[in-house]
Formats: sequence, structure tokens, C-alpha cells
Amino acid sequence: MDYRDYPSRYLHIAGAFAVGGTVRRIHPNIDTYVHIPAVAPAHLPMAGGITETRSKKVSVDCRKAKFDSLPRETLRKLRETELVSVGSAYSLAHSEPDGPGKPFGSRTVSEIKLLRLAGGLSLKYGLLTMHSSHDTSKTTHPQITFGKTEITGLRLGRTELKVTLDLDTFNKYSTLAEFEAAFQKDAKLRAELSPRFLMDGTALHKNQSGYVTGSIVKNVEGLPPDASLVGGHTILWPKIGRIVLGEILMGPYVRRVTLVRVKNACVEAGSGCSGGSSLP
Repeated sequence: MDYRDYPSRYLHIAGAFAVGGTVRRIHPNIDTYVHIPAVAPAHLPMAGGITETRSKKVSVDCRKAKFDSLPRETLRKLRETELVSVGSAYSLAHSEPDGPGKPFGSRTVSEIKLLRLAGGLSLKYGLLTMHSSHDTSKTTHPQITFGKTEITGLRLGRTELKVTLDLDTFNKYSTLAEFEAAFQKDAKLRAELSPRFLMDGTALHKNQSGYVTGSIVKNVEGLPPDASLVGGHTILWPKIGRIVLGEILMGPYVRRVTLVRVKNACVEAGSGCSGGSSLP
């Protein structure tokens, strides 16, 4: 079939989950592989609609993990280790009603309360809200912006951190093309954002799929003495490893955000995506 004979339709991209991933190491000298089933997953059909999930308390331990031969006491302690616990979670992805002359739109929400990870990281509250709006008669790419979004009560052990987000920049430049143009033309903006983004010289780095990666976190304050900060958004803490805050992945048709990502454990919390495109 020739593409000109194909009936036009819009493909929504929206989804969220509260926490999920895979834990590969729970002991300094022992590798394992434990899936953390996604808590409160919500995935929107490309045709649009609504998907909504609520979850009460969830706890994942190591009882079903496979370990090599270990001393009995070591094995007992590992089996009892709580990898992840969540007090409650909520995820939403829904499209707005279509209509003549109206842009295609959708909203994504990921909310998580009372998160705890093995090693001493905890989060009192995380909220991610994104909105996509796409007038296909005027623009090639959707405009993707943030609604209310926050990281509150993040603790490393007993130390509570203050996390400052930069949502205004991403709302002002709501497409990747606008963001890139502003980045290149505005020296002050480029100096502010460069430490937070993967760079290729003085330009934003793009992977083979054309994605740009950085963070919506402007700064983190109140670190414990044994932790250090890289680029204003990545924490290096011996008890957990590398903790990436507010990570954003931007492409022409989608933005994906994860409020907290623990690299060594491969666990993500407060994650969602928003965007879309027309076909053909």
C-alpha cells in the first residue's frame, strides 16, 4: 500500500511506573540476579485511552534468589535482605479527547511514597507529571512539558538531602529542536546545562538513536560526609554506589524521566514517558 493511501492516525506514547529494575549485587563479593517487578505499571495504548494503577505496600526480598554455595549464616542473612519496599504508589497515563482543530494530548503521572532500598537510600515522596501536546497541522514534533514534579525527603542513611529541580528550562523549550537551538545560541544556558548533560565537545551528545541525555535536577544539598556530587545531579555514595537524580532522555517524539536511578543495583523509581507522532 502506498503511504498516501493509508488513513492518518496518531500514535500516543505515554506510560509510567513507580519502581522496578534488576538487582545484580546485594553483597560486596556475591553477584546475583533478582528482578524487581515493576510496581504500579501503566502503559497507554497507541490509540489512546486511559490506564491507571494503584498499589499499596510492596516489599521484595531475596528468598527466591539463587546463590552459589555459601556459609549457612551468610545465606540466611542474604535471604532476609529486603531489597525494595514501597509504602504506596500510583501511575496514570491517559489521552485527551480528540476533536477537529484540537491538538493531540496526553498526561503521564508517576507517584511514589515511602521508598526504601537496601543499602540505606530512602525517599519520602516522589512525583513526576508530564504533558504532551501535538498539533500535527502546525508542528512535526510534540511539545512535552512538566506539571507538578518533586523529589522530597530523599535520605542517604540518616541524612536528608534537598533536591532542587529545574523545570522551567524544559517547559520553555518543550521540543528537542527548541532545546538544542537554545543550547547552542545562549552561552549562559549552555554553561549552566553542560555539567548536567552528556556532551560531545561543546554540543549535546546524541546516541545512535538520536537521544540526548541529562538531568532536570539543578542541585543537591546536604550530602553526608562520605558522599560526593557530580554535575549537580549524580551522587557517589559508597554504601549504594552511583545515584542518578532526575535523569531525562529526550528525542524528537518523546521524553522519558526517572526521578531516582541507582546504577549499581539497576533500580529506577518515579519513571514515566510522554510524547507521540502521526502516521503515516
